[in-house]
Amino acid sequence: MLYIGYTAATIFVGLGIAILFSDLFPAQNFVGGSNMKIIFGSVLILYGIYRIVILTIKNRKNDELPS
Repeated sequence: MLYIGYTAATIFVGLGIAILFSDLFPAQNFVGGSNMKIIFGSVLILYGIYRIVILTIKNRKNDELPS
């Protein structure tokens, strides 16, 4: 389950980077235009980073628990 969480978080970060810096997602596809594209890409990147940090913290706590 841990690997699925890291994979999903990495996909969120990658999709956010793709939205921000590539032409795969033109600004015309977003309701607010270019500004909404920047906001949406940034939110995806931040959410992916948040998920990675939370997963890492939980994984460390589980490793430290006595058996």
